[in-house]
Amino acid sequence: MFCTEKLKLYTGAKIVTLYDPMPIVEAVCVIGERIHAMGSLEDMERCAALCGEYEKIDLGGGVLYPGFIDTHSHLSMYADTFSQVYCGSRLGTVPRVLDGLREAAGNTPQDRWIVGYAYDDTGIDEKRHLTREDLDAVSTERPILVKHLSVHFCYLNSLAIEKLGYTAETRVAGGTVCLGADGRPNGILEENASYQAIAKLPATSFDETRKNMLRAVRDYNAHGFTTFMDGGIGLSGSYKTDMTAYLSLARDKALDARGYLQFMPPVLDALEPYGLWGFPSEYLSFGGVKYFTDGSIQGYTGALLEDYHSRPGYRSELVCTPEELGNLVMHYHAAGIQIAVHTNGDAAIEATLQAYERAQRALPRPDLHHIFVHAQMASDGQLRRMKACHALPTFFVRHIEVWGDGHYDTYLGPSRANRLDPAGSAVRIGLPFALHVDTPVLPVTALDSIHAAVNRISPSGRLMGADQRISPREAIKAYTVYASLFCMGEHDRGRIEPGRLADFVLLSDDLEAIDPLAINRVKVRMTLCGGRIVYQA
Repeated sequence: MFCTEKLKLYTGAKIVTLYDPMPIVEAVCVIGERIHAMGSLEDMERCAALCGEYEKIDLGGGVLYPGFIDTHSHLSMYADTFSQVYCGSRLGTVPRVLDGLREAAGNTPQDRWIVGYAYDDTGIDEKRHLTREDLDAVSTERPILVKHLSVHFCYLNSLAIEKLGYTAETRVAGGTVCLGADGRPNGILEENASYQAIAKLPATSFDETRKNMLRAVRDYNAHGFTTFMDGGIGLSGSYKTDMTAYLSLARDKALDARGYLQFMPPVLDALEPYGLWGFPSEYLSFGGVKYFTDGSIQGYTGALLEDYHSRPGYRSELVCTPEELGNLVMHYHAAGIQIAVHTNGDAAIEATLQAYERAQRALPRPDLHHIFVHAQMASDGQLRRMKACHALPTFFVRHIEVWGDGHYDTYLGPSRANRLDPAGSAVRIGLPFALHVDTPVLPVTALDSIHAAVNRISPSGRLMGADQRISPREAIKAYTVYASLFCMGEHDRGRIEPGRLADFVLLSDDLEAIDPLAINRVKVRMTLCGGRIVYQA
């Protein structure tokens, strides 16, 4: 045997491969970025010796799994938050949020906007949105924009409203510029109006963006991620700088996780004539298109088939027409481009499902793996139809742990809340699925998400949907084997198997052997991407 690169032999941990012919092995041999062989320690030492000099790495205990794959978050938006002001629930009250913005205003150059992130009206003591008057109390001389945790809303002060050109007459398709009692914009923007305002924010510099992205990737590595999907390049005004930074990092071999980028339609439309979707690189791939059909259930903008529990007669609406959605899906499907659609409510799921079904009937393409992002209210019938048209759902199951009581008591009522994020149904139907936390909506994590899918316990301790709980093995596969389908990586990641990428995560404990209620106490001890240690606790 002739080896052009020095072989590395990893051993000293229980190695769970998720590869059925060899489910547990003692050692793995890696050459370059790929797995060369695996098996007993004795066999692998013999194999390594054939390559001449090799490096033996003792992992020091724990359990080695395939590296985690993030199927929906916004790494570039998360990176932006490092240059913004935290306005989240930990602050407790509106006055404390405003104090934080006021302090930031005093420490920020005069020519820069004050941008806050993570405000959550459901998690703050006052249980209300911010208004123009709140933010004017911080400053009338500096433009201020605060993003809601969900990004389905944002809040502006009077100067920001003026600079962005919003008036009482402004109309935004699929969005709302909310008005106050005085008939003027009250500072609250919903859905497409929120995205539009955020997209107009001045971009951070290239150097700052690149530095922030490296920091964000390190956070993903620290939680076991070796692949991330950035869902919606073009949602923020910094997308050109973001793309330049991504390409720079990939060119310099500085990315320690593999990025799979999804683009908002205007951005992908600019790339499409050049055939740049599917752009191949081991560390950066141009994936498909991202689109929205509805908003947030707890913001009452998720589109439902039946009324909201606390608002009889109200179901909200799609943010696009079924015709617009159908035309968009058919266009990209026919071009061989993967489509990911944000679908929280069951009406949004139904509209998207019908569009996918029509496209597959017209031009069968089972290889594209079109995606339902969130799919929180999918019925069993809808899940079966997803399977029939080769589409995949990724569930935001930590909703149960963070907002579950609100869904149960206020937004959806007991019956619908108990089957929110129906991973158990997907297992019974045989439909591959993934899990995600939509960072920066929630902090980067795989283990907390696995914990939520296995246990389904609300903040008050309520078990929500016992029949929708899944086993630890299925939850692990949702971040590995199944997740690889979402980024077109089913042939090179998601399992520990010869020929695949040497992407691993070393955990302190065996997720299938411990008390399920202790899963969120398991630690990531090491993350390896392409056989390189990119994080070590």
